[in-house]
Amino acid sequence: MLSDYQTQFIEFLVDTHVLSFGNFVTKSGRETPYFVNTGKFDSGSTISRLGSFYAAHIERIGLTSVSSVFGPAYKGIPLAVATSVALHSEYDCDIGFTFNRKEEKTHGDKGVFVGHQLSAGEDILIVEDVITAGSTLREIVPTLRSLVEIQIRGVVISVDRCEKGSQNISAVQEVERDLDVQVYPLVTIHEILDYLSQPNDSSFSLTKELQERIREYLKRYGAE
Repeated sequence: MLSDYQTQFIEFLVDTHVLSFGNFVTKSGRETPYFVNTGKFDSGSTISRLGSFYAAHIERIGLTSVSSVFGPAYKGIPLAVATSVALHSEYDCDIGFTFNRKEEKTHGDKGVFVGHQLSAGEDILIVEDVITAGSTLREIVPTLRSLVEIQIRGVVISVDRCEKGSQNISAVQEVERDLDVQVYPLVTIHEILDYLSQPNDSSFSLTKELQERIREYLKRYGAE
């Protein structure tokens, strides 16, 4: 059963048009009846609320004791900051935030990382928007592990689309297997479908036609 913050997050996705329904084509060429565009979290109010939802999820899964919230450049940077702020203001957890530079700086505050400087023995939590192929994580996780002896406690993402990656398992499952990290989505597309297919507190409910189109899409492209 979904928690209150999860149903509110689904409503938030709909209200901000981050989650849209219609006719779309993914980068892989799949025709999809829904689309998640986290680029629309583009204002102080939306990124602040997004950070609150991430903080609520982190509190629920019991990972508020990490040393730092890490946001991979570039999309993860504001997300890490907003999540760190929300953890402090809403849960009294003063956790650092860290992000990486795309290119190492050789003058001034030299190095790869900005924000809380990671030390051996610390543990971190990575925050991302969504996982498509997992390219960002496949780059940053080995980098983190090679530069400092830290423990990566997990990766928190907004939505698990539960679609097949290169195999029959989902892209999220591939990342978990290949990188040996646990991924914690706030919600899955199946949970979104179930919630919006019945009377709810949002201003939107899926029509029977849309429900069927999404189920057919997931039947075809969904992970086993």
